Amino acid sequence: MFKKMIAALLTLMLLGGLVSCVGEQMPDDDTSTDSETETEEGTEENTESDTTDDKKDEEDDGKPEPIPTTVALNSSTKGIKILGDRMLESDSQINCDWTCSGIEFVIESTGGSLTIKADSDAPCYFRAYVDGVEWVSASGGTYHEVSGDSTIKLPAIPKGTHTIRVIKVTGHTLARAELKEMTFFGTLSETAPEKKELYIEFIGDSISCGWGIMGTKDGKYTGQDGTMAYPYLVAQALDADYSITALSGQGLVFSGANMPNITNGYLLCSPIRDGSTAYEFERKADVVVINIGTNDFSKGVNEAEFKAAYKALIGTIREKNGADCKVVCIYNTMNDTFSSAILEACREMGGMSKGVYSLKFTKAQSGHPTASENLTYLADLKPVIENALSYVPPVETPLTVEASGTGKTADIVADFKSFA
Repeated sequence: MFKKMIAALLTLMLLGGLVSCVGEQMPDDDTSTDSETETEEGTEENTESDTTDDKKDEEDDGKPEPIPTTVALNSSTKGIKILGDRMLESDSQINCDWTCSGIEFVIESTGGSLTIKADSDAPCYFRAYVDGVEWVSASGGTYHEVSGDSTIKLPAIPKGTHTIRVIKVTGHTLARAELKEMTFFGTLSETAPEKKELYIEFIGDSISCGWGIMGTKDGKYTGQDGTMAYPYLVAQALDADYSITALSGQGLVFSGANMPNITNGYLLCSPIRDGSTAYEFERKADVVVINIGTNDFSKGVNEAEFKAAYKALIGTIREKNGADCKVVCIYNTMNDTFSSAILEACREMGGMSKGVYSLKFTKAQSGHPTASENLTYLADLKPVIENALSYVPPVETPLTVEASGTGKTADIVADFKSFA
């Protein structure tokens, strides 16, 4: 009996434990559900609280989210200076065809990147400068590649007033590019950078385009940089505006690959993009530098024909830019075949007394000039231009003739200085 009572008590105790366990599980499940609900409600409350705090911070800072400025680029955009001077005007874009063509402008930056929408009919390179300091691309490279519909991005423009220059360093015969729109944080000055007092025009071929200065001399855009060639270097050294009217592969007389020769191309805004729109020469060049003949030589143009065309070109330069325009004629850059023809043409056009100068370059050692050879050309050409601009030809006094008992004798009072 006693044993039966003990067994009954144990059974009751076990049943009580089980009921207790079941009873504890239900509140736990309910508590878990409630806890999750509270957590979600708490999260929503926290989000609202964070948003409120952010709004308060914005109100406290007084600095709303910056809004980018977008400016359409075309021939009449206020505040934009065209680099390279000659261009084919457009209401929808700024054309960049010739070597070192591009734009320059001033912005009041609030900080952040500047991007330019660009396009081109073939791959080409641009370089960009902020206050004269080269600005690398977003990927850290020196060159900003444009190939078809592209973007030129200048990262992290600092706050403040900055002058920005964007230049196409690839030549006309390799690519025609367009700049269409730029976006940045800040404001664009409506006043474009002033034109320089001195304006120099360079007429040439691939030598003036900087062909083969980088990489291999294979004629591709990856090996060409006009900012490393002597025309751009000279313009920078003399603080001058410039145009580089250079057509790679073309000659003064010779023309190939459905392109105009330099004689005809010189008269056009953009001879490869549009072979009919004449350049108006509204701005007159103070100095014109000519360096041509290599392609005429390689294509068999004879010396007499070349000389006649060279003299005609000097005549055209004077007609378009005025009689006071100085002309510097360079020879011997890659070969000396037409050296005599160029020197004779200079003399026959009046030489120094008429503002026509000749300059012999040191022949490039391996075809197209290297970067270091172009620096030598800079050192040679800069003083010639400086001297040409300051040179005042002597006054020519006419000969006087006096009678004598034995006939007439000449009393020579003219200045007989010779001008090479």
